[in-house]
Amino acid sequence: MHTTPKRYDILGVQVDSCTIAESIELIAKRSKHSGATYATKPYVEFFDRAYNDKQIRSILNNGYLTLPDGVSTQWAAQYLYGGRRWWGRALWLACQIIFKPSAIKKAIPQKFGGADFTWRLLEKCAEQDLKVYLVGSPKSGSIATTTAAILQKLPELNIVGTRPGELSGLRGSALLQALRDKKPVASELLKDLKLKQPDVILVGLGFPIQEILMDQLAAELKSGVLIGEGGTFDYDSFGGIRKRAPQWMRQIGIEWLWRLTLEPTRIDRQRSIPRFMWRIYQQGKKLPR
Repeated sequence: MHTTPKRYDILGVQVDSCTIAESIELIAKRSKHSGATYATKPYVEFFDRAYNDKQIRSILNNGYLTLPDGVSTQWAAQYLYGGRRWWGRALWLACQIIFKPSAIKKAIPQKFGGADFTWRLLEKCAEQDLKVYLVGSPKSGSIATTTAAILQKLPELNIVGTRPGELSGLRGSALLQALRDKKPVASELLKDLKLKQPDVILVGLGFPIQEILMDQLAAELKSGVLIGEGGTFDYDSFGGIRKRAPQWMRQIGIEWLWRLTLEPTRIDRQRSIPRFMWRIYQQGKKLPR
């Protein structure tokens, strides 16, 4: 594939069109180059926030790779860049997510949600002896539990360091505000990263904390690729308590429904979906025919 994947503008965010295998090859190669960078995996909430937040939009666009987390981004790219843009086709493509998933995969071939991408990336790191660093704290667990779960499956993987999801005693909204104010809350983490010089750094702090942190760390590190992992460490395959949706639900793109069933409080977050679809429709009206 080309050194730089094709990119599609989705509500002002430039999303890469590539397969999981292609992205992993790019990350592995880039990790050895001079100058650190980062990759993000946006889903609907990312676009929702970036739409009104210039800083977040800039961070997403300044990364090395912007990899779509779910089918919503595939649907959006196919609607905007894969044919005539009108409301009937938008609804038709939405139905095809369930009845014919291949119909929304022509512009963006794969989604990067769940743990599938991360496991394949770690397998590549083990194969090429790339040094890995983990940042984050899974729900009802610790980063040590995550490390143990990974090494049980990939004992040859070189995990050179870990750090919990609390920085300078801060987490959640307090940590987000400190990062936005550019306070040195990540100084100890940065010092450890400079000492251990990992090639791949998995950051599972949730959006947008991890994206702001990765942007700041990349500016200070000499090499390596940081990857925003969101809730990946919460999955049971990584030592967490969250169960993956059944395979059939993942294939048709309704893993979000499974998570909503297990975590009803996520309903507020799902309200961003209709806003996303309406904004995509509006963007389509502005594009040249």
